[in-house]
Amino acid sequence: MSPSPSPGPRAGEAVKPTILAFHGSGSNGTIHTVQMARLTRHLKPVFDIVSLEAPFPSPAGPGILPFFEGCGPFKRWLPPSEKVTIEGMKSGSASSIMPQPVTSLIQSIIHRISLSGSRVVGLLGFSQGTRVVAGLLKAKELRRRALASPSSTSISESTSELDLEASSWLDTFEFAVSVCGSYPPPLIPEILSLSISVAGKEKEEKEEGGEKDHKIETPTLHVQGLQDEWHWAGKLLIESVYEVAEGKSEVFEFQMGHHYPVLAEDTERIRDWVLGTWGRLEKEVERRR
Repeated sequence: MSPSPSPGPRAGEAVKPTILAFHGSGSNGTIHTVQMARLTRHLKPVFDIVSLEAPFPSPAGPGILPFFEGCGPFKRWLPPSEKVTIEGMKSGSASSIMPQPVTSLIQSIIHRISLSGSRVVGLLGFSQGTRVVAGLLKAKELRRRALASPSSTSISESTSELDLEASSWLDTFEFAVSVCGSYPPPLIPEILSLSISVAGKEKEEKEEGGEKDHKIETPTLHVQGLQDEWHWAGKLLIESVYEVAEGKSEVFEFQMGHHYPVLAEDTERIRDWVLGTWGRLEKEVERRR
């Protein structure tokens, strides 16, 4: 199943920027489109939202059945061979490498959207999809830091200028929304994930810290359900990966379970954050183009 199409502009209409959406484990692009329909209605006057579908097969995830019975096949962002215990989730010892089929899928969609005249500016992730979102943001910031300071130890010497140029597609993400976050670590495209690992070891030989300790500063809204049994996982992702501060990450906690907000006022708060954040960033983005 291919990602939901981004409708092209009608004659005389301006091209809208695009948000890429990543579903949870045991779901798919169509189901995610239904799940985020309330939020989409508020955002579609300004953005096109493209719902991607993960490449790996999966049993139905939490909350999918019985409502979405018959809406398979269900998918996930990690291969079935990737298994992790609760202890592994809490310790952050799960894999941090984004599978190559996922990286290739995202690259191809960004390229297709660029050819249409639009530009991906935002990311929206639910549950396991939030690990993909965090990985893309982490990789983008790592790449920008490397380009700004080539002699810095923030990136491994094994990552060449050619690698940085090949990863230029990462430079497009300006903000993100993370709903019912999953556990850390983020899933980072392989070449930059390996760079973090090598550079981190190099820097640890000299001093404390390193690229692993650098937290994501891209404006990100984290929506957490206080009744969500996986609330602890999202909290751990936020605390270990994101810089929570004005203009960076912000956390909204709602009285809900492991799903998108149902109450109109909750959805409207998310809308206001997205539109306000993009309103502040848009002119800066245009200057950089």
